[in-house]
Amino acid sequence: RRVHGGIFVLLNYFMWKLDELQFVNTTLKSLPIDPIEETYTRSVSNACFSLVSPTPLKNPRLVCFSVSALELLGLDSSETQRPDFAEYMCGNRVMKGARPAAHCYCGHQFGYFSGQLGDGATMYLGECINQKGERFV
Repeated sequence: RRVHGGIFVLLNYFMWKLDELQFVNTTLKSLPIDPIEETYTRSVSNACFSLVSPTPLKNPRLVCFSVSALELLGLDSSETQRPDFAEYMCGNRVMKGARPAAHCYCGHQFGYFSGQLGDGATMYLGECINQKGERFV
């Protein structure tokens, strides 16, 4: 719903529940993936992603959320009230169809090229498509 001139206007699509998100993971299907599935510190060659499971967090909790980001995903904001919402958002639990991965990258630090970086601090939890056909990672 959107408020327009004090009148609620229903959008032409419905909002999904968390377990209704549609994962397509096109990025993982399109780019090279590390064939080694064991998790240990190493350089990754000829791959953009390593398929890994996120390191579980103890007692995750939701601190804040963006209503507009949830709307982009087509996700009902009431889903943030679910007791397991934080578990899914931090990667402790993986949603049906999602595929967690760590992104391989390189860059400069302190004025010098640092080579391959990527400590897994940021995880790709999956790529979903909303009700309008828009894709989000």
